[in-house]
Amino acid sequence: MRIYAHRGVSAHLPENTLAAFSRAIDLGVDGIELDVHLSAEKVPVVIHDETVDRTTNGTGRISEFTAVQLGLLDAGHGQFVPTLDQVLGMAAGKVRVNIELKDDTSVAAVLGVIAEHPGLDWFCSSMQFTALTQMCELAPGSDCQPATFGWEMNADGGGDLQESIDFALLHKSTGVSVWEGLLDHTTIDMIHASGLKVWAWTVNDTDRAHELANMGVDALCTDDPELIRTALCSVPTHARQVE
Repeated sequence: MRIYAHRGVSAHLPENTLAAFSRAIDLGVDGIELDVHLSAEKVPVVIHDETVDRTTNGTGRISEFTAVQLGLLDAGHGQFVPTLDQVLGMAAGKVRVNIELKDDTSVAAVLGVIAEHPGLDWFCSSMQFTALTQMCELAPGSDCQPATFGWEMNADGGGDLQESIDFALLHKSTGVSVWEGLLDHTTIDMIHASGLKVWAWTVNDTDRAHELANMGVDALCTDDPELIRTALCSVPTHARQVE
């Protein structure tokens, strides 16, 4: 069972900040998950929302700020909105990185930053099939995992679980990223039967983590990786082997 830190150790530190990712790396997690938007001058920055309102002391859309201006905002605990380059510089050679693409406008710029970190172990995920398709076209052989709540979310891309499985198989992805509430024996077996791995998000309840581990989920994404890892290690699980 692999454990990924969702937006870093976001249960205890400001999400998608260098402090949250640094703490995750110190904990020895298998990977970190982060979100990317483009600043006003098209620099990939790490933040989840389209605006800075929820996570900083600023107000406005990400696209209205330069990367330097975003770096001056207060995200709490002395943190700021980092660039993708800053985060990848911290993570390269230490931990795997799941880069979530929010739309297809950032793909080329993201690849440009990745190219500056040749030792980086990474894959991308998105609910937007258009973004994943563009990534596959621009970076053949990259692992592009569709993310799904289990039902069709939008007209220009993401789909339900079966559509996500079909997309992953077509583009030779290693797995699918699935909302944990959708997962049970039936859906997990459905994904595994297709030869794909199950990447579950966002799991913060220890009982649910044990349940998913016992059903054979391959990776969990959590806001509190230390809590979940300790819980999974403290009580034996009996995860089924994927044939």
